[in-house]
Amino acid sequence: MDRNRCPRCGWPLAELTATRPVTHRLDYVRCVCGSWLARLDGEVVGATRARLTP
Repeated sequence: MDRNRCPRCGWPLAELTATRPVTHRLDYVRCVCGSWLARLDGEVVGATRARLTP
């Protein structure tokens, strides 16, 4: 999994609105595809939906 992109659609996290990551902090951000992403220290560690297959 690329921890700097949405695992569902591949959208770059840098383009999503979110607060600045804090060390050892878990936060959530909504991707443009509708998936909720769990981030730890600014890296994706989980998502609400699996990646779409073409």
